[in-house]
Amino acid sequence: MHVRVAPSHGRPRLNTPAQRLFPRTGPTLLAAFLLGCGVGGDPPSKPPAVNVEWTLSPTPAAVGPAVLELRVLDSAGRRVNGASLRVEAQMSHPGMAPVIASASESTPGTYRAELQLTMPGDWVFLVTGSLPGGEAVRYQIDLPRVRPH
Repeated sequence: MHVRVAPSHGRPRLNTPAQRLFPRTGPTLLAAFLLGCGVGGDPPSKPPAVNVEWTLSPTPAAVGPAVLELRVLDSAGRRVNGASLRVEAQMSHPGMAPVIASASESTPGTYRAELQLTMPGDWVFLVTGSLPGGEAVRYQIDLPRVRPH
């Protein structure tokens, strides 16, 4: 956005009662701009396209190979077939490379991803992908306290 201000020739730029009500400070102008653009409010809440239920083996989670099983259900509780899903597992602290795996459909509506958990600690799994109709899937699993092997 480009804003051009005409020269004031030594006169006040705003000489209406609004000048006293709304001081032209940086934060006030920024807030007015953001509100005018529709930024800063909470976006309208949209129900999720699907519900995801999950299990992880072994339980409790430990360093080493792990299998994440995901059941994808529509809003009526029916299994969703034909989704394309990917799992990105990350440590909750910076500096560690993520572990990435595709989740393949093992039975109708059930998807399986094989992961290698490389360190003990807190992990976050981000499941992303798309449904057969093209709608996006994004689901987060917090996995605290993965144990040493």
